Amino acid sequence: MTAKTEKKQTFEYKAEIKQLLHLIIHSLYTHPEVFLRELISNAADALSKVRFRELTDDSLVDKDKDPQIKIELNEKEQTFSIEDNGIGMTQDDLVACIGTVARSGTLEFLKNFKEQNKDASGLIGQFGVGFYSVFMVTDQVTIETRFAEKDAKGLRWVSSGEEKYSIEEIDKPDRGTKISFKLKDTAKEFAREYKIKDTIRKYSNFVDFPIFVGQEKINTVKAIWRQKESDVKESERNEFYKFIANDFDDPMDHLQMSVETTAVEFKALLFLPKKAPFDLIRFNQHKTLQLYSNKVMIMDDCKKLLPEYLHFVRGVVDASGLSLNVSRETIQSSPVIDKIRGVITSKIIDWLANMAEKETEKFIAFSKAFGPLFKRGIDVDFENRDRLIDLMRFESSSQKPGEVTSLKDYAGRMKENQKD
Repeated sequence: MTAKTEKKQTFEYKAEIKQLLHLIIHSLYTHPEVFLRELISNAADALSKVRFRELTDDSLVDKDKDPQIKIELNEKEQTFSIEDNGIGMTQDDLVACIGTVARSGTLEFLKNFKEQNKDASGLIGQFGVGFYSVFMVTDQVTIETRFAEKDAKGLRWVSSGEEKYSIEEIDKPDRGTKISFKLKDTAKEFAREYKIKDTIRKYSNFVDFPIFVGQEKINTVKAIWRQKESDVKESERNEFYKFIANDFDDPMDHLQMSVETTAVEFKALLFLPKKAPFDLIRFNQHKTLQLYSNKVMIMDDCKKLLPEYLHFVRGVVDASGLSLNVSRETIQSSPVIDKIRGVITSKIIDWLANMAEKETEKFIAFSKAFGPLFKRGIDVDFENRDRLIDLMRFESSSQKPGEVTSLKDYAGRMKENQKD
């Protein structure tokens, strides 16, 4: 690919972004292999978007090409590249999605995390800074991309992650995105095939598209939510959770369901994380459930599938009755989605009630982590209000500090003439 004669444009990062990048690149993360997980996750997302778009748009470039992610290595030169034939990016995308990173409050939170000598590798995907984890292993990155529409132009984005980045037009006939760089000497192990293969199997084994290292396909690509629960190993399920949730920890618990009624038919695999994100109450900032139709991903964050007070739940829902030939907005307002939401909400409450009865310590850990958001359900979900009240836990002056009680147990200890 050769650069065209159009003038290269240079852009400067905003002040807070510069500080954030410096923190990420130089001192925050102790697991440098996380960069590969993030790049593969971004590539898979681009492939999901173009696959959905192809269902209703015959005009896209390379429509008949099989979706894939390709990784090329040169151990001697210490070079690395990852390429997908997904949706690609426009210049606006490069500026908005790559040139601008993270959310308000992220810098302050990560600084505090660093000062407490904690490892934030498990948090990197939660802030929109995942791409920039690449600077843990390189000093300069090049992105070559072309959006999938026929009149789109090829673009090259280059940055060292410090002060500025540049964008210029290039010749690129194929859609998709290629990210390439030379590895630092301290990260030269990532130019070795065995290291990359092991890392992919560790973090990205369940990506819904084939991943090739050279000519070898690495990942298994199983839709484990459609398998019998007894046929799936716990280690496989935990790997799957870590990938979709961008989490380094195993989940606290899981719930698998297969629902077939006259009104709705779907399969789901849901997870409770062990820890809450630092900004739990800002529920709209966090991904919830992925929505599939017969193993075709429609949305990677379908918030309509859960009431807001349950937005800490992660997982996959695969609904057979959804039409793929409509927009994502239409799907979200579909009566089928409302019915699935009602069933899932009821099943989650049953799940938590069973946990409260049979696994008390686990339920208390859940309440301490997610109680501030979960308690909001009492004010908004009147259909399930009484069931939710039974699941609330509070500290009481009659118990030791840190211990919690239910309202039912508290009332049972009330004195005979106590009115309040």
